[in-house]
Amino acid sequence: MNQNLIQSTSTFLGQDISTQIQHQHLEIDRFLAFHTEKMRVQIEERRKKNSRTIIAALEEGMTQRLREKEEEIVKMAKLNWALEEKIKSLCMENQIWRELAQTNEAKANALRSNLKQVLEQVVNDDFRNRNTAAGEDKAADDAQSCCESNNEEVRTLAEQDSSNSNLMMMMCKNCRKIESRVLLLPCRHLCLCTVCASSVNICPICKSTNNITIHVQMS
Repeated sequence: MNQNLIQSTSTFLGQDISTQIQHQHLEIDRFLAFHTEKMRVQIEERRKKNSRTIIAALEEGMTQRLREKEEEIVKMAKLNWALEEKIKSLCMENQIWRELAQTNEAKANALRSNLKQVLEQVVNDDFRNRNTAAGEDKAADDAQSCCESNNEEVRTLAEQDSSNSNLMMMMCKNCRKIESRVLLLPCRHLCLCTVCASSVNICPICKSTNNITIHVQMS
């Protein structure tokens, strides 16, 4: 009877310990599950926080870059406007210079034409003067040829005087040593040699100031 009681007591104690052990295992499992879930939640929150931080930093960087690009666009627009205004100004200035060049070209052509006419007139006048002098010389020679032979010396002296007179007419009115080859404008007197023309600014005939000198080739 005692032996049965001992066996019953042992069986009861064994079952009680087994139940406690199972209960402790369940407690441990619940504890691990709780802490595991808690750590998972914390990790998820940190991940989300880090993601928000990274996204905010990216957004700030993109905003800064967009702001810089907008400022660059504004600067480029201002520079483009300044260049367009400069181009307009250069076009207007180019048009003014073109019109001025055309006006100067027209004036130069008119002056060239006037100089050509004056030069032709002076050359024609000189040619007529020379022909007139030659005609006078010829008439004097004819008149002298009708004289007696004893007047030969007088005729020779007259020819020399006439030749000298014509030569003096063509000599420079300043130095009277070299033939006149320079035409003075605006008075149109052919009265200076090339040497005197470089230093004389006043016409020796009419005393007017010469603005332009033209070298005339007689031959």
